[in-house]
Amino acid sequence: MIYLLLSILSSTGIFLLFRSFPNWNVSTFPAIIINYLVAMACGVAMLSDDFHIKDQLHEPWLQGGLLVGCLFISLFYLMAYTAQKIGVAVSSMATKMSMVIPVAWFMITDPNDPFSRLKTAGVVLAIASVIFTSGKSQTEGIKSKYLLFPLIIFVGSGIIDLVIGHFSEGHLSERNQQYLFTSAPFFTSGVLGILFLSIGAALGKTKVNINAATVLWGSVLGLVNFASIFFLVNTFEVRLMERSAIIPINNLGIIMLSAILASIIFKEKFTREKILGILLAVVAIALVSM
Repeated sequence: MIYLLLSILSSTGIFLLFRSFPNWNVSTFPAIIINYLVAMACGVAMLSDDFHIKDQLHEPWLQGGLLVGCLFISLFYLMAYTAQKIGVAVSSMATKMSMVIPVAWFMITDPNDPFSRLKTAGVVLAIASVIFTSGKSQTEGIKSKYLLFPLIIFVGSGIIDLVIGHFSEGHLSERNQQYLFTSAPFFTSGVLGILFLSIGAALGKTKVNINAATVLWGSVLGLVNFASIFFLVNTFEVRLMERSAIIPINNLGIIMLSAILASIIFKEKFTREKILGILLAVVAIALVSM
């Protein structure tokens, strides 16, 4: 259970850091790239000397982790942008309610994770909660184009959770494999991020502003980001509960903690729509967890 609690705390920290970047004069995209490089370095540094990465290149879990990294870079930037433009609670809600995708998949494909009416009802309510929570910002005059962002985050994050949940159980018996699997997506994202940033700078479309604050908080974000994935992988590996229950419980903790801390720290207001969306999320996750 300690792994699950640590995953919730570290994942909540990601959203709070994103929300704080503008106040700290942090350049978001360079910070995200630094975050990926630091997160990758964390896992690689923990590998034992007798563990060779080249011997693992044929493993499906490593290949899957590398492919997931292609989603990381775009979704992470969109999460940061959404948190800044619409709010932390909306960004975290869209990300964490994406659990309906892996939950539905595990119910259909995993014989140890059977289909139930309660879980189905929970999935329906989860979708409704995303609509209510994302439908209206606490900021007046919000542009309608921003409302598409939570939906994109919803789908992309669901795919990431599905891949992590699929390979974490039974495929990563060694601690070194867990370190490497956690680092794999960060490696791909870091390489793509450097490539995109370099091309944009060369074409004069991207202004690279890497100051001390960007390096510092990008590095902190990398440590927190690595922890969030690593602890989630370990939660799946020990399997104290069904896979379709782990994701909802993890996401519920992140949603509620993010909303509470955002209200306290950033004074984000709760509209009636957002309150209804969060209440629906609580009911939905309770039903799925049963």
